[in-house]
Parts: sequence; C-alpha cells; structure tokens
Amino acid sequence: MTMLKPALLLSVCILTACGGGGGGGGGGNPAPPTTTTPPTQTDNGSTDNNAGTTPKPPASAPASQATGGSISGFTYTTPQGRQYTMRGTGINAMYVFTESLQSTDGSRHSATSWCCGRMSYTTFGTWTDFKTGKHDVFYTGEPTLAVNVPTQGSATYVGHGLREDVRSDATFNIDFGAKTINGNIAAGEKFGSAVAMQGKIADGGFTGKAQSGGQNGTFTGHFNGPVAQELGGIASFADTTKNAAFGATRQ
Repeated sequence: MTMLKPALLLSVCILTACGGGGGGGGGGNPAPPTTTTPPTQTDNGSTDNNAGTTPKPPASAPASQATGGSISGFTYTTPQGRQYTMRGTGINAMYVFTESLQSTDGSRHSATSWCCGRMSYTTFGTWTDFKTGKHDVFYTGEPTLAVNVPTQGSATYVGHGLREDVRSDATFNIDFGAKTINGNIAAGEKFGSAVAMQGKIADGGFTGKAQSGGQNGTFTGHFNGPVAQELGGIASFADTTKNAAFGATRQ
C-alpha cells in the first residue's frame, strides 16, 4: 500500500492561467478556501464503485449529480471518501481551485478541481485518480423550481467546461418554447476534444446526447437561480478522460 502525505496540497489557478479562453468579470479576488491538515490516509486504491454510471434524466426536483463519488449541497465526496466543501451559496468565484494529494514517493496521487467564473448559484468540478487514470465529474447548484423555468422565448448561456483543472469556453443555446438545449465546449490543446450536446428540457433540468472525439455519450444538468439565471451539468463517456463538467450564465 502507498501511504499518502498528511499534508493536503492546495493549488489555486487564476482563470487566465488555467487554459481555455474567456475570464470572469471585475471585482476583488476571493481568498482560497480554508483547508485543514488531514490525518494520515492509507491509499486503498480507487474503489471504482461508480464505473459505468450513466447520468439519469432529472426528476421533478432537479438533483445535482456526479459520475463518481457523491455531491451534497456544495460538498463533494471523492470515490475514496475525502470531502471538499467548495463554497457557500451566492458567492462569486473567479478561480479554478485544485486541491491535490501527493504520495510519499513524490508522485501526484489524486486531485479535485472546481470552477469557475462569476457564478452565483452554480459550481462544477472534477476528480482525477492519476494512479488509475479514472476521471470523474460533478456539478451542483441552487436549482430553479420547474415552474420558474421560462416556457417561451430563447436564450444563450455562456460559461466554461472543465476537464481535470483545465477549462475551456462553453456556449449553450436554449429554446424554451421548443424545450431544446444545444451546447458546445470548445476544443483546446490542453482541454482536448470539443464536447457537443443536444437535448431536451423537462422538470427544471435537461438531458440528452453528447459527442467528443468520435465517441458518443450523454449529458445532464439543470437550471440554477430563482429564474434560471444559470445552468450546470456534466457530460460522460465510456472513456472517462473525455468526461467534462460545465456551468454557464444567461446573457
């Protein structure tokens, strides 16, 4: 068994330094999240309990989702049981935060990253096990009640997608009358292949098909904020390195 160092390594990446394009608005930079020194942890390997998990369409009350581990409120629990409380509600974040665990042999063991831009109701992120190559994604937020999601007109939402700690620009076109959503996360040298998404809106959320690098997958998510000011979600594939989390704000 590989013993992990008791110190939790914290890496905070300013948007302009984390790959991809576009940045948040003005305003002061918030302090990085406070972390405590964890107890010594024994690496028991990736349990991979969520292997092959396919995101399910949202029910009448949209629920946040993860392809591995679990998400509750703004706290993410990794597949190996470590918890990260990412933020409180209504906070504007301007960073990609990355918290890493390093093995005693100096190699990087795993990392949890979350993102991004000036979003008030949505957080999304990733967890990567560098020993196994497993890449999980998650999203969370303050869901819009289904009755408060518009039923007519159209809108464009602009934000970011995230793989590991690398972000890329994302755009979603919504037709509320037709109940359709079409999205794209742009390709990038570090981010990898683009993610295209086409789906339907129902019960305050959305679900549909996704494509990336010649592979087919699924995507799911929901609107956040009192009147659908934001959206968040995840796209998942059999090749988990193509998994991506995303969030966007209505323009």
